[in-house]
Amino acid sequence: MPERWQRELRKISSLEPPPGLRDRALLGPRREPPRAHRTWRVITPIAAALAIVLVALTIGLVRAFGPGPGVSAAGHFTDPRYGWSIRVPAGLQARHFHSGDVRVTSDGVRVTNFRPDLGERGTGTPPMGWLRSFPADGVAVQIWINQGGLPAPPPLRDSLFPLPASALQRTRPYVGGSEPRPWYCGCYGDGIGFAAAIWIGPHASRTARHAAWAVVRSLRFPPLREGTIWQGTYYVLGQASRYPTGSVTTFPPASLPAGHGLLGHVRAGFYLIHAPRAFYVIARQFQSPAKPFISCTLAFDRKAFQFYCPGTGLRWNRVGQPVGAHAAGVANLSLMPATVAQDGHLLFSPFWGDVLRVDLRGNPWG
Repeated sequence: MPERWQRELRKISSLEPPPGLRDRALLGPRREPPRAHRTWRVITPIAAALAIVLVALTIGLVRAFGPGPGVSAAGHFTDPRYGWSIRVPAGLQARHFHSGDVRVTSDGVRVTNFRPDLGERGTGTPPMGWLRSFPADGVAVQIWINQGGLPAPPPLRDSLFPLPASALQRTRPYVGGSEPRPWYCGCYGDGIGFAAAIWIGPHASRTARHAAWAVVRSLRFPPLREGTIWQGTYYVLGQASRYPTGSVTTFPPASLPAGHGLLGHVRAGFYLIHAPRAFYVIARQFQSPAKPFISCTLAFDRKAFQFYCPGTGLRWNRVGQPVGAHAAGVANLSLMPATVAQDGHLLFSPFWGDVLRVDLRGNPWG
């Protein structure tokens, strides 16, 4: 029994009847109206004590059976950092998580039809120990983004949304125990790599199975806005459909938003090239890495489809290879990939560097 409740009971038991009450009772009723305020002085502390008990019980029940902090019941969940969202069907609950250390962090959501044991120890980012005691009739979906470590450049196009079932492949369990084999995909949305996994217990109902797959199919990334910087990593350019195949578009520094140190990598701006197989970028600033140390702002010769340093004989073809009489000993121009985002915008980050030839495994022009 709560301590305050006990105090209130002691107050009630210590109350003394008013003087003359016994004599007035023997004499019978009198004409003066009864004095009700004395009664309320007795009832008020009792009501207050009952209210305190009810509030305490309500809080206890919420803590014991409620979803707790970071939990979303049936409805929608939106990731607070990256803005992607899912629908949470009835019978499932979603809990946002953030974990990791100074090197690698993980941000995501865990959706289950049971209360996972998050006290189970597990390694990795995010920790997966909760899978060890997976119920036979349970289903779970986890969607997360890892930041840190060795970043990989994005593909030339985001994943297709809604994610088809074929995007997830069966893989081995993370921790063993009663964990079923999950379906897994490493996918991309808005140029950001993420992971999605589904676990389905052997005795899960058909409704629960459909609900788990519905969560993954509902995954959407937010639309992007041209002329902004996305997640401190990408310039958001126009819709890919605005740049015809074979086009070269100049982006001078004045046309680019400032911030996050991106402009320091392309301080003279850049050229966006749409080849048949890919979009890619060539920085306008050229700096020769060896003698003679030539530095210039590249110009583009549309008739010859070549890039050149004005006032010099230095020229490069459409894929950044030096051409002409001064080609010997001249460095290639870096080809940096641009990604077609899920909503059709182009994303470009100078952080990835000269990786288009590796990503494309061939010539972007055919």
